Amino acid sequence: MALMLFAPHIGLTQPASDELQKLRLESLQKDLDSLKAGQKAILNELQEMKKLLSSRGDDRSPIRDINTTLTVADAFTKGDRKALLTLVEFTDYQ
Repeated sequence: MALMLFAPHIGLTQPASDELQKLRLESLQKDLDSLKAGQKAILNELQEMKKLLSSRGDDRSPIRDINTTLTVADAFTKGDRKALLTLVEFTDYQ
């Protein structure tokens, strides 16, 4: 009997009112609608970016094989001038 008096009343808690639950559901629905609208806006922007990139054509695609030869005979070098591979850095100091 003493245990029943000191034990928490788990089953005796008062449930939240229907109005409070409706307000919570409405708030959650608004949040969900806002998230869906944000996702739709992001997808629209992504599709627009894809269209812009695809209209550039293959010759201006950022992903393509570039095979070119540069003459660096008179340029400043660091390391062996007869190396098989030369790395060229293009920089802009503005």
